[in-house]
Amino acid sequence: MVVARAGYSTRQSWSRFLRREVSGGGLAGYRMTYATSLSSSENENRPTSVAVKSDDKAYIKALGFMPKRYAAETAIVNQGEDGDRVFIIESGWGCVSHDLAGGQRQILDFALKGDIVLPQTCTGAALQTFVAQTDLAVLEASAKTLALGAAKSPHIASLFLETLARQRALVAQHLTNIGRRSALARTAHLLLELRARLERVGAASRTGFACPLTQYDLADALGLTPVHVNRMLRELRERGLLEFRQGHVRVLDRQGVTKFAEFDDRYIDG
Repeated sequence: MVVARAGYSTRQSWSRFLRREVSGGGLAGYRMTYATSLSSSENENRPTSVAVKSDDKAYIKALGFMPKRYAAETAIVNQGEDGDRVFIIESGWGCVSHDLAGGQRQILDFALKGDIVLPQTCTGAALQTFVAQTDLAVLEASAKTLALGAAKSPHIASLFLETLARQRALVAQHLTNIGRRSALARTAHLLLELRARLERVGAASRTGFACPLTQYDLADALGLTPVHVNRMLRELRERGLLEFRQGHVRVLDRQGVTKFAEFDDRYIDG
C-alpha cells in the first residue's frame, strides 16, 4: 500500500536527518553492507511517501540509494514475490494495486514525485503490485538499510512514524471515497487530491495538472466502471466544476468543487 505524502515539515526533517547522519558517518556501515544489492531497481512499493527535494539526492545516495529508470507499464514489483526494496520516486507516476484472482485490481494509490514506496517487509512477500504508470525515475535501496537506520537513529525512526501517520490519513480518505461518497464526489475528490499532492512538489498549479491516467485507471481507483467514470467526468464538466481532457485536469471552479467534494487538504500535509 502507498504511504501518504509527507508535508513540508517532513521534507525538512528528512533533509536535516540525512545531512546529520551522512556528515557524521552514522550510516556509513549500513551503506557498505547493502551496496551490493542495490543495482536492480529504484521504484517505490508499499508506499511510504515522503517528498524529497532534488538537493537531497547526494545524501540519499550516501545511505545506499541508487538511481534507476523504468519504462511505462513496467511491473516493478509483483504481488506475492519476495524482495527487499524501498523506492523514492524522482519523476513520473507509479501505481500501487491489490490484484484479485479473476484478473481485476483495486488501485490503492498513485505514487508521485517524492513518495517513498515499500512493497514488502524486509523479509516478506510483496502485498501489492507496483507498476510504472509512466516512464519512472527512482532511487532504490534495500529495505534493511532503512530498518537498520531507524534502529540506530531516533531521527529516522521519527520520520517514518510521521510518514505512517500520513499514510493512514490517505487510506482513510480513499476508504471513505469508496464506501460513503457518491460516485461524482469521489471522482472530484481523487482529482483534487492528486492536484494538491503534485502542487506540493512543484508539478501542478492551483488550476490544473498533467494527468496520464485513463478512465480505466480511474475506474480501478474509484470502484466504478469505465463507463460510469466517463459519465462522472462529463457531469463535472457540465456543472462547471472541473474537466479532464487530453491528459490534463483543469479546475474550473476551485471553491465550488472543493465544497462539493468536501475536500480538505490538511490530511495531505498532516
